[in-house]
Amino acid sequence: MPLGSARLLSAVLLGVTGLALVPVRTASAAPGAARSLLLDGVVRADGAIVAVGERGAVLISDDQAASWRTLPSTVDAALTGVTFVDASLGWICGHGGVLLHTQDGGRSWQRQLRDEPGDTVFLDVVALSPQSAIAVGAFGTLRVTHDGGRSWERPASAGEDRHLNRILLERGGAVWIAVEGGLLMRSGDQGRTWQAVSVREDAPSLYGLLELPSSEVLVHGLRGHAWRVGRAEEVAAVDIEAPVMLATSCRLADGRVLLAGAARWFFISADDARTFTRASLPLTTGVAELLPLKDGRVLALGEAGATVLRLPAGSGTNPPSP
Repeated sequence: MPLGSARLLSAVLLGVTGLALVPVRTASAAPGAARSLLLDGVVRADGAIVAVGERGAVLISDDQAASWRTLPSTVDAALTGVTFVDASLGWICGHGGVLLHTQDGGRSWQRQLRDEPGDTVFLDVVALSPQSAIAVGAFGTLRVTHDGGRSWERPASAGEDRHLNRILLERGGAVWIAVEGGLLMRSGDQGRTWQAVSVREDAPSLYGLLELPSSEVLVHGLRGHAWRVGRAEEVAAVDIEAPVMLATSCRLADGRVLLAGAARWFFISADDARTFTRASLPLTTGVAELLPLKDGRVLALGEAGATVLRLPAGSGTNPPSP
């Protein structure tokens, strides 16, 4: 069973796909470490952007990705997930069983879960509150803390030994996990118990989750497959024109939804993710994470590092019927 990852390029970095990956350096990417492989990012409550990636990289930008500086992480493992409760409290996860916690906005990090086996691969982490967080990963790895990380529980996973690729906290408090093999997991009690939700019997592996204003969750993954899933677990398929990897999505400042993943492929929707059209953007490398910026631009993190993109106005709007 090949190792999947919520972050498009994480498995490639492990070397398990048989592909050689060299971080691409482009003129539009930020200087220094921000041009290397980046796998996840988050916008903190104070507006600062924190991004993580290969070889223990932790970067921060206080000016909407115009410039970056490095934060110390104390590890050299690939870092695959980052989450913040506010401007100060946050967690990072990664390969080698790495779970790091900060209480000062990332100026310093403390290793948690030190007894985790070194072959554990964490793929994503989400903070529920200052005391609670959930980390997920390969082969059903699921860890939950409710005491700020002093201890981590190992609840039963509805995903069994499948890879748990990405995790999402809804505004209403429900938690969703995108799982290998077309499965979703949902918890209504902060990760203590989980229920399995199937989008389709033969669905491919799922890699991305996005909460929509319609109280639905957009879920997407391999071969251009995407669905909208309601709170009553009703499922509606979303048509994507190409069978490509869809690793990440975001909702832009103007309400449009952007999908990305495989190199050169972007899809945009102006109707709450019901329909998508292809968007032509000047980035030709794989994208692991999308973050909307305040001025309507979008930050793409991935193989080329950190790249700021501007979408054409009105893209994603379907032409009128003849």
